[in-house]
Amino acid sequence: MEYIGENLFIGQLGRFAVSLSFTASIISAIAYILYTKTKDSSYHRFARFSFWAHTVGAISIVLTLFYMMLNHYFEYDYVWKHTSLDLPLRYIFSAFWEGQEGSFILWIFWNSVLGILLMYTAKKWEAGSMVVFSAVQAFLSSMILGVYLFGHKIGSSPFILMREVVDNIGLPWTSVPDYLERFPTFMDGTGLNPLLQNYWMTIHPPTLFLGFASTLPPFAFAIAALLNKDFKSWVKPALPWTFFSVSILGLGILMGGAWAYEALSFGGFWAWDPVENSSLVPWITMVGGAHLLLIYRNKKTGLSAAFFLIIISFLLILYSTFLTRSGVLGDSSVHSFVDLGLSGQLLIYLLSFVVFSFGLLLYRYKSIPKSKKEDDLTSREFWMFIGSLTLLISAFQITFSTSIPVFNALFGPEGWIPFMEDKMAPPLDAIKHYNSFQLPFSIVITLLIALGQFMNYGKSKKKFWFNLLRSFIVSLLVTAALGTYYDMLTDPLYLLLLFVGTFAFFSNLDYWLFFKKANFTFAGSSIAHIGFALIMVGALISNGRQQVISNTTIFLSDDLPNNENAVLDLMDTVDLGPYKAQWTEMEEIGDKQFYNVNYYDKDFQKQLFTLRPFLQITDQMGPSPNPSTKHYWDKDVYTHIQYSSYLEPVSPDGYSNEMELEMERGDSAIFNDHFVIMDSIKVKASYNENTNVLEAVRLTAILRIVNVLGEEFMARPSFILIGNEVTHEDAYLETQLFKFRLDEVNPDTNKMLIKGSMKKLEKEKDFIVMKAIVFPMINLLWIGSILMVLGGFIAVYQRVRR
Repeated sequence: MEYIGENLFIGQLGRFAVSLSFTASIISAIAYILYTKTKDSSYHRFARFSFWAHTVGAISIVLTLFYMMLNHYFEYDYVWKHTSLDLPLRYIFSAFWEGQEGSFILWIFWNSVLGILLMYTAKKWEAGSMVVFSAVQAFLSSMILGVYLFGHKIGSSPFILMREVVDNIGLPWTSVPDYLERFPTFMDGTGLNPLLQNYWMTIHPPTLFLGFASTLPPFAFAIAALLNKDFKSWVKPALPWTFFSVSILGLGILMGGAWAYEALSFGGFWAWDPVENSSLVPWITMVGGAHLLLIYRNKKTGLSAAFFLIIISFLLILYSTFLTRSGVLGDSSVHSFVDLGLSGQLLIYLLSFVVFSFGLLLYRYKSIPKSKKEDDLTSREFWMFIGSLTLLISAFQITFSTSIPVFNALFGPEGWIPFMEDKMAPPLDAIKHYNSFQLPFSIVITLLIALGQFMNYGKSKKKFWFNLLRSFIVSLLVTAALGTYYDMLTDPLYLLLLFVGTFAFFSNLDYWLFFKKANFTFAGSSIAHIGFALIMVGALISNGRQQVISNTTIFLSDDLPNNENAVLDLMDTVDLGPYKAQWTEMEEIGDKQFYNVNYYDKDFQKQLFTLRPFLQITDQMGPSPNPSTKHYWDKDVYTHIQYSSYLEPVSPDGYSNEMELEMERGDSAIFNDHFVIMDSIKVKASYNENTNVLEAVRLTAILRIVNVLGEEFMARPSFILIGNEVTHEDAYLETQLFKFRLDEVNPDTNKMLIKGSMKKLEKEKDFIVMKAIVFPMINLLWIGSILMVLGGFIAVYQRVRR
């Protein structure tokens, strides 16, 4: 059958680009292997040409998919699922990488860019590292192939037509040549998730996936070193890439925190969600690996541990991919993707690299140079190693708790390898669970950051403690002041983290400004450490001492506890901590409902500021709350809408408070203090006199309504089916102001869905339920984030220059 209106060429071009990317990456890997064996320059040229061909394919995939989305080719499943005609152009990037296929393409693209850079800078390490790069790209490209091999699905293609989707094959519309014009479904797409319609989501995912890709160059150097048995010289070229990975992956994670704080309504920037954790853990181990490489560069020790941490950082990226895309986290994370049938392929991808990498590391372990003497207890390398070990333990704890759904799938009573009689329960309070473990780790790491700059390799000088005295005293005074002001004196762990964070800030500032005379050579590490210290202090104060200022004595519901929410009637005022708040209006702009809330001083004499939290109303997600925040230098006042009376559905005839009653003949139910009894059902059918084919059916439910006085009223709603069209005749009880509709009929259960609603003579006063939180000193967190990333990039620049 020839379909009308389909743009087939662009999809075929996209599939060709995917095939080119996949095939060329395999050929490049083979050519590089042959070059390492024969040293034949023709293989070298062909390997480079093949990787360039792979890169051209990757770029073509990106451009092709963007072209399809910009032109609204809704005949393609990916375009239909992630875009719509009313989607603002600025969010087309968010729509591109919203789905699994798009995010894989983004990952492939960044790996291609980094691969080209590595190919022309790695010099003697080019062949070995590019074999790894090409192999990784072959695996990634296979994730978007979308073909079947011996009945098994290989990848999920973003260029598949709607009629080619397995679940759609055989549906009636697929046999209609002009289905794109005849069926309204294909005239518009389902649109972008409203939570992703935020400018952060145009820059956070590409930055994060560049961070994912950045773990590959250090990994490739490490594997090449193990393959070539050249265990030492890889460290120098790997160092800039490693610090680049630390910086860019850290930036991507922090951008995600900023997006969550600005656009999500859970109240904060970090929720210890499994998907958040799966990106944090590789960053933690990469930080440890980077510092171990520094140790080896300066003291020729810790090389085996450096190999391990660099390798495991990349493998944890693959593991996080498996966690978030296999569907295993579907019940424990709001961010995870649904399973597209690729979980087996993802597992093969992960296990292939785990077995190969660790197998190679174990095989070469005895040959890796070891230090013949133990490190001095006062040496910088000893405590950097302790810090890296602490980071590894921290990463292990996060990974273990995050992986509980995986353990249940593997070893639970219904798992692949049944071992446990009962499933492991994930932590009920994730934030409390992770904080209880990570707080001590944070204290140790931050303390080492405070001390590390003043230590020497080999053995620290006697003046070590004296050099720290000034920072130590200032930190004690600042900690005492902040601890008193924020009421932390009775919480030893919080107070200790506050001190070590303050100590790390002042000691690194002192080291750079006074001991190193603000020399740019030493700026990278000092600025990064100062930034990390501010992140610790800012996170501690803003989260540990956040104050929920919205509360009410009116019982709301279990989902809206009254100690965290306030009810605001239109134009009334309520007390919110040190403020009085007044909701003045609801302004509807497009699919957004903005709620203007004025904040006044306690005496209601002066208006201080206005916040405009909004609800984004979409068919896809329903009402999605988006916060509004007033920023001060020392705090944020954060507000979002939990519920609004405008969300209560009201029909055009003024009936609302709809309730669904599923009933069959003889059933009874309670509706607004009345008994509703279905006495009987009347069926009336009409047939075509000539063909004897059923033309119309009318079902009428005979409802008896009984009030508390025993008075009875009758209602007869009808469900009418004429051909394929359904209409309703509603039943009205004018005395009670009730309306009943026979909405649906279930032939399998013989039950009917009755919808009852009530009309109010006077409109109730509009109200909102609002949550307001004060986050003290949260700007320290954001300033620290900027400084940590800036320091990391300075360190990269210094390494490259050297």
